[in-house]
Amino acid sequence: MSKLEHGGHELEQIHSKNNDIKLFCHFTGFLEGIAASGYIERGEVEPLIAECVEFVEKYSDCDASDLVQDFEADLMEHGAIVDAARFRIEQIDRSCNKSALNRFLGFCRGIVCDGVITVEEAKMLRDAIASKPELREVVGVNQIETSVQDALADGIVTAEESLELCTVIGSVVGDSYGDTGLAQTSGVANFDEFRLDDISVDLNEKMVVLTGNFKATPRKDFEDELEALGAFVARSVSGKTDFIIVGGEASRDWIEMNRGTKIRKAQELYAKSSRPNFVSEGQILRLMGKTQ
Repeated sequence: MSKLEHGGHELEQIHSKNNDIKLFCHFTGFLEGIAASGYIERGEVEPLIAECVEFVEKYSDCDASDLVQDFEADLMEHGAIVDAARFRIEQIDRSCNKSALNRFLGFCRGIVCDGVITVEEAKMLRDAIASKPELREVVGVNQIETSVQDALADGIVTAEESLELCTVIGSVVGDSYGDTGLAQTSGVANFDEFRLDDISVDLNEKMVVLTGNFKATPRKDFEDELEALGAFVARSVSGKTDFIIVGGEASRDWIEMNRGTKIRKAQELYAKSSRPNFVSEGQILRLMGKTQ
């Protein structure tokens, strides 16, 4: 069997098929999240349209296109969103954990997009995790579950509990439309960034792993510069990794909508040992005296 070349046609076809499934599941979950409260909340309209426009422009999603047209014709109804989500769910392989995870991440983005979590949304979030225990293996999901259970203990979700839930969810799926004013389709999970003081000292003899799409091109030159600073550039994350450098743009070929396997493994290791540390490409470039 011939070797699959990075950037080659064969590998691109494999990625394209996987991306289609991933994006389909994500947007399905997002629609479920929008519909979860039982009505279209006032703060959900703008993020819903922004997300739909993003899908129409990049991925040609028919349901997203229909919703944009309904909005423009002042015909958007909660029932249409429910129907779209229901028909899409029937096309998802329920046995696929990756699809379930992307659907869940989309759902989280849908309920948090307006920066408010209602009782109905909290209950659906709790039930979504309970129905798919494998989700608890993802870093951050246990914390979401604990927070939502605490919030629902008295049957109501206070403003403080809503804010806490939004913050916890944001740590897993990234900032909401309410925070950024941008669609979340290409967003990545938030991470606490380690602040470097002097890269010639901080990176010297340290193991680093790169992930994502980098603005610094060609990437090989960026790796050479890191090695010139004394860093060892590795291809995979392990217990020996000191830093994971996250590219300025999310990759469509990541296995999940908000992070790839490198970030997932790094998060799991960090939860156990407080390393590796996360550093953005932007910080590295600034310390190198370059502009993004």
